[in-house]
Amino acid sequence: MIGRSSKWVVFLTVIAVAAALSACSATASPAAPTWTYAPLPGASTVAATTQATTSPTEAPTPVPEPTIAFTPGTAAAPRVVEVSANDLLQFTPGFVQVAKGETVTFKIHNAGKAVHEFMVGPLADAFADKEGTPEVADIAGGDSKSITTTFDGDGPFAFACHAPGHFEHGMLGYIQLVGPGAPTIGTKDNPRLVWMTMDDTLKFMPDNLPVAKGETIRFVFTNTGQVTHEFQVGPADMVEADKVDGVLNVEKDEILAGHSYSLDYTFDGSGPYAFACHEPGHYEAGMKGTVELTGT
Repeated sequence: MIGRSSKWVVFLTVIAVAAALSACSATASPAAPTWTYAPLPGASTVAATTQATTSPTEAPTPVPEPTIAFTPGTAAAPRVVEVSANDLLQFTPGFVQVAKGETVTFKIHNAGKAVHEFMVGPLADAFADKEGTPEVADIAGGDSKSITTTFDGDGPFAFACHAPGHFEHGMLGYIQLVGPGAPTIGTKDNPRLVWMTMDDTLKFMPDNLPVAKGETIRFVFTNTGQVTHEFQVGPADMVEADKVDGVLNVEKDEILAGHSYSLDYTFDGSGPYAFACHEPGHYEAGMKGTVELTGT
């Protein structure tokens, strides 16, 4: 993390850039977000897995499950989900929702020149390139290939490209189960996915998150703007003071424009909890959010 004095220099530069972008906004469309993830800290996960140290004493109370915004596919009529791959070693989108038991046909289009593959299934298997996990290989530049799979079980599920070096660079994505029968409480083995965006208005969307006490959340956050951000989560007083200890209060720094990253956090303390961006001036401008503990 760069020094605070240097950050203020960056912030002043960002203000100038933001003003120029605003002047052009009437004619220029913002760049579509790309989906890359932080380098892998280990073979089984791409998340910076952290949690508080106090064990919960009661079973977590479920939070409202996500609403299904699509008609689930069946074996006879799979739902088609289109995914793009490119030479930056990114999948777009990198976050897909499916219903439990649903059959989905992924149509992968290679928009670049590098050859890719697409493996989809249980997260541990897809990330480990486990033999027998459904995949489609040799997707050449400009070509499209499809693969159909049914999401039985509770997950977690994911997809990845295991062409040499691609997965290690972060060419992967997450799948969230939603609807009836889907898990509603995140655990350390199967965190609940929460997708969050941040942009040049210096806001998080959403900025209020209901979480069951003792629950593990996997934040998947995307920078849809041009300004660099960070994501910090932990006890509210530590977040406000920008006091990162890597255990109770953790962060992902340098969230670049158009990129996405993930971070796991277990809310097993008494709270209150919060999240924020402490890039110079961002927190003061309102770039922060609250965590509402349920079952307390």
